[in-house]
Amino acid sequence: MRSMLTHDDLALVLAIARTGRMKPAAEALQAHPATVYRRLEALEHRLGGKLFERIDGRQAPTGLAEEIVGEAKAIAERLDALNRAVAGRDARLTGPLIVTTTDTLQALVMPIAAAFGRLHPRLELRLDVSSAMADMRRNEAEIAIRPTRTPPETLIGSRLGGFDYAIYAGGAAAGQASLATLVAANGWIGLSGEIAQTPAARWLDVHVPQAARIASVNLMLGAALAARSGAYALLPTYLGDDPLFGLARMSPPVPELRSQIWLLTHPDLRYAAKVRAFMAFAGKALRRALREDPSRDEP
Repeated sequence: MRSMLTHDDLALVLAIARTGRMKPAAEALQAHPATVYRRLEALEHRLGGKLFERIDGRQAPTGLAEEIVGEAKAIAERLDALNRAVAGRDARLTGPLIVTTTDTLQALVMPIAAAFGRLHPRLELRLDVSSAMADMRRNEAEIAIRPTRTPPETLIGSRLGGFDYAIYAGGAAAGQASLATLVAANGWIGLSGEIAQTPAARWLDVHVPQAARIASVNLMLGAALAARSGAYALLPTYLGDDPLFGLARMSPPVPELRSQIWLLTHPDLRYAAKVRAFMAFAGKALRRALREDPSRDEP
C-alpha cells in the first residue's frame, strides 16, 4: 500500500519550510529537535526521497517538499480561518486569550493585564512579549498592542495615543543639548536584530556613525538599561521617562520619529466576548496611562 501523508506530516514539513532550521521548527511543533530529525528521516524513508537539503546553514526544501508545502499552507490557512470563525462566535469569558506586545510596553501593559485577569478569573490570559509581530492569521495571538504608525491592513483596532523618541542617558548626565551636538558625541547604543529595521534604528544609521557606538542591542529594554550606565540611547519617551530607569532626557523629541500605539485584532475575532472585553478594558486604561492629546496623531 502506498504511504499516505498525515496531518502531522504536513505540520512537520511546513514548520521546517517556514523556519529553515530544526530548532525553531521544533519550538513551533512543541517537540525536541532530535524528535523532529527522527520524524523527518522517517517521513523521507516512507516517501522514498529527500525533503530538505542543508544549504548555507538552512534547510532548503526539495521539489518534493515544495509540492507538500504548497498544499500544507492551503490546508493550514483554511483551518486557521475556520478556527477564527469559531472563536469569533464565542460568547464565553473563559479559556485562553493570547495578547502580544513589545518589551518596551511591558510596564504599561502588565498592570492592565493583571487587573483584567482579576476581573475574569476563568480566562487563561497569556502575555507574549516579542519585538516581532505575531501572525494573527495563523492564530498566534488574538490581540496585539504595538507601537507603529502603520498597523497591518489585515487587522482592525484603535489608536490609543502617540509618543515621541528622544535621546536619554544616565540620570547624572548634564542637561539637554541639541540633536546635532549629541549625535557628534561618542558612547552610543545601536539597535540590531529584530529591531534593526525600525524607524529608530534607521534614524541612528543615518545620524550616528558606527565608530561612535559602543554596543548594539536587539531589545529597546536593553538600550534603556545601557543608558543607565552613561551610554546614549534613542528611546520612546514612555520608556525613557519611566522613573524605574532613572534616566535623563538629553534632547528634545525627534520630530520625524513621532509614532503611535495601536490595539489590534483580526476582523474574524472582533465579536468574540473575551476579545471585546479585553480591548474595551485595555483601551480605556492605556489611553489614560498615555495621557496624550489624540489630535497630535490624526493621520
